[in-house]
Amino acid sequence: MKNERYWIAINGATCALCSLPLREPFVTPTPEQLLGFPTVEEAERAQRICLFEPKEDVNRFLRRLAHDVKAKRIRYIRPEHPQPPSREATAWTESDEAHGIMQQAFITGNLN
Repeated sequence: MKNERYWIAINGATCALCSLPLREPFVTPTPEQLLGFPTVEEAERAQRICLFEPKEDVNRFLRRLAHDVKAKRIRYIRPEHPQPPSREATAWTESDEAHGIMQQAFITGNLN
C-alpha cells in the first residue's frame, strides 16, 4: 500500500529490521532513528551496512540518503525520547495502545 515502508530502527550500535511494511511505526525500545524504505531489499541492505560496516562508512551511507529523504522516497523519524539500546527483543506496532503496553513491559523488564 501507498506510504508503507520497511523500517530499520537505529539505536547506538544496534539496528533492527521490521520485515513487514508499516505506515507509522512505534518501536520498543524507542530508537534514536527510524528509516523507512520502499522495499524490504533496501531496508535489509541498510541494516547490513549499519551493523557490519565501519562507522565512517555508515555515516557516509546515511548522508547519501539525504536526497531520498528530502524527496520523501525514504522516511526519516527521529523520536523525541529514545531509550538506551537493549539486548531485549525489538517490538514493532502501529497501534498507540499496543505500544503503550509494550513500553510498560520493556520498562518493567517483562518484554520477553
